Amino acid sequence: MSEEQAAAGAGARKLRTDGAQARERILFAALKLFVAKGYHTTSVRDIAAEAGVNSAAIRYYFGDKASLYRAALYEPVQEYLLHETEPFDAPGLPIEEALRRFTIRRMVPLSGGEAIRLSVRLRMRESFEPTGLLEDERYKAEQEQRLLDVLARVLQVPHSDPELIALGIAIRALTASLIIGREHLCKSDPLFDTPAGLDAWIARLTRYACAMVAVEQARRHA
Repeated sequence: MSEEQAAAGAGARKLRTDGAQARERILFAALKLFVAKGYHTTSVRDIAAEAGVNSAAIRYYFGDKASLYRAALYEPVQEYLLHETEPFDAPGLPIEEALRRFTIRRMVPLSGGEAIRLSVRLRMRESFEPTGLLEDERYKAEQEQRLLDVLARVLQVPHSDPELIALGIAIRALTASLIIGREHLCKSDPLFDTPAGLDAWIARLTRYACAMVAVEQARRHA
């Protein structure tokens, strides 16, 4: 191989590497701004400034703001959404273990990188500020329905029962509040971001969820 060919090959590899880094930088900047400000009040110019690139780079790697937003919603959590090693609604599973697995499933993103945590928070923001760009509402509805199936089996009530639906919302809110308030929680609990700290919180939330179910059982049999 000639020196010219070697130099050209090295240059091509550098461009590919620089390109990957630039794309990652843009995606991370977009995640931070979309979570903090929302989709509609975050401009392409804002993202470019945060990422240290020009607007043309965003168009080159993502096309437009909507496509970048979809990438922020999906790319960091894609593998998390697709894989579930321990189904929380496995037949015959005791309620304590079902709720423990459900809590783990919801808390897994907190043990990942910052991009994963931001992407999950962005998805939660969609719940109260929908853009119409989150296209996996079916997945979210499926997870909610699976939890209701577990609770309905334990309480022996129909899925349409208003108190059952409220119980499901309250149990989901336990984990949602930690994900949304992670930064504040880390100040009061410095161990929260450690594996042991996360395990402790998973155990706590599982106990709280079990207590909610026990209270509802007692209310119905009073």
